Amino acid sequence: MFIKIIRNKFFWLTFIIILIFVINLFQSNRQNEVIIAPETEQTKDSNAVDRNNEAKETNQNIEQEEIIVDLKGAVTKPGIFRLKLGSRVDDAIKLAGGFKSGADRNKVNLAEKVKDEMVIYVPKIGEETAGNMQESSITNDAEEDKETIDVNHATIEELQNIPGIGPSKAKNIVEYIEMNGPFTSIEQLDEVNGIGTKSLEQMRPFILIR
Repeated sequence: MFIKIIRNKFFWLTFIIILIFVINLFQSNRQNEVIIAPETEQTKDSNAVDRNNEAKETNQNIEQEEIIVDLKGAVTKPGIFRLKLGSRVDDAIKLAGGFKSGADRNKVNLAEKVKDEMVIYVPKIGEETAGNMQESSITNDAEEDKETIDVNHATIEELQNIPGIGPSKAKNIVEYIEMNGPFTSIEQLDEVNGIGTKSLEQMRPFILIR
């Protein structure tokens, strides 16, 4: 009977078809296999560098979106505050708990946009404001005609537009700010090398402290 099966052409045809199907299936499975190469030390180092770069970019984006201001004077909690880019003076005062009783609100421009490293000073009613860190929102015609220079943010070339300030004094002012931080009053300029009391009085009408 076995010999009859062997001689049966149908049996052999079926056997060959099944064999071909099995071989194709085996080859297809091998092609679909994904070989995962072990992570080398070089790959680990590369991944670590990528993660560090991403962290640095994130920190830089955060710094660009934040500004820091110094709020002083007649507010509930004076101090250093972090604000979003595009914030106003009003936002900083709200963070400080609002105005104190007796604060001269008319001398503060609440709508002004704050800048990084800006000093905001809120005076009391009746307080002299000539040396305040923030410009009064009410100015007379004579003051408007004068060109004032914000010494805390001016370049060496811009500082030389102030009467009595030459290249040497302008450079000393910039170096003083780099070492000690921004000026908080006009009188503080007296500490700059080369600037005396007489020079300061000549410069005063053209100086703005922010």
